[in-house]
Amino acid sequence: MNTTLTMKDIKHQAILNSATELLALKPTATLQAIADYSKIGIATLHRHFVSREALLDELALNAIHLVEETFASLIIDPDDMKASLKRLFDALIPLGNKIYFLGTAASIDENPTIIAGETHLKRPILDAIETWQHNGCLKKDYPSRWILNVIYSLLFMTWQDIQAGNLAKNDATDLLLNTVLSGFSEIK
Repeated sequence: MNTTLTMKDIKHQAILNSATELLALKPTATLQAIADYSKIGIATLHRHFVSREALLDELALNAIHLVEETFASLIIDPDDMKASLKRLFDALIPLGNKIYFLGTAASIDENPTIIAGETHLKRPILDAIETWQHNGCLKKDYPSRWILNVIYSLLFMTWQDIQAGNLAKNDATDLLLNTVLSGFSEIK
């Protein structure tokens, strides 16, 4: 099997990487801004992506693939929620700059392939949440999808704060883990 990349493939990947960086900083960046940031002309960008939506779709599919690869080696232990969540956050927080913009890219919410991919990604976490609820680690009266969506939202907020310089990447996992497990209250 030949895995040699062509110059076009290398350029395409470089554009994707630049677009990811810029969209993490400015989710509403135009194609012209992405071309400028990638140090290419708009015509070159259009040869690779016919529209902003096509670019966002490919970035979303790449992000889903990246998370799938990360999840492949991730151990979710039904008997150790805290360690499992720590491993999950340790694995996902470094990917934030690659997938953060997905939370603000409205067009990807209309692509059935991306929706299916994201749903597939969330399934193991949802299953773990339901197991932890059954085992008494999480409140059973909270819908499991609510818990998943809160964790997912907090993960996006963590990436946003890291990107904005409000949170050190090294502190992010513990802060997120403690927030998920204990919330904000000091009341016992």
